[in-house]
Amino acid sequence: MKKVLMVALLMAGVQAQADTEMRVYTNAEGCSVVQETRTNGTTYDIEIAGQRAFVGILHDKSTGDIAAFCDDVQITNTAKGLKMECAKNQNGGLTTRGAAELGLLKDGTLTSISVIGQVKKLMGWQTDTEISCANLEEDIGP
Repeated sequence: MKKVLMVALLMAGVQAQADTEMRVYTNAEGCSVVQETRTNGTTYDIEIAGQRAFVGILHDKSTGDIAAFCDDVQITNTAKGLKMECAKNQNGGLTTRGAAELGLLKDGTLTSISVIGQVKKLMGWQTDTEISCANLEEDIGP
């Protein structure tokens, strides 16, 4: 429920504010990241080789969301950007956990992003989503 609320709040920002900023980042390996800066946060839609992940962070960095795996993540600053993670998370009938790392320059330019999402199964944790995109460059179009 928190995850739905977080995504709804971020989406409401785009509808309430016409000054949404969108950037697209790509790399030579075929990774594509759409970064949308909205009224109350920033979202990252990551896709590579048929896998997709969605990450959201509030502007004050008080919390965020790794869609399908974590709502209400803990965010810490690192030397290269941000780290997001949650331990065990009750997600419907499943137990999930996840982490994401964002490489960010001081001006907010994205240089790398990685996301891992796991589901607890009978025999332990199983990785469901694992995406890593490095050497990202802003795609400014033709």
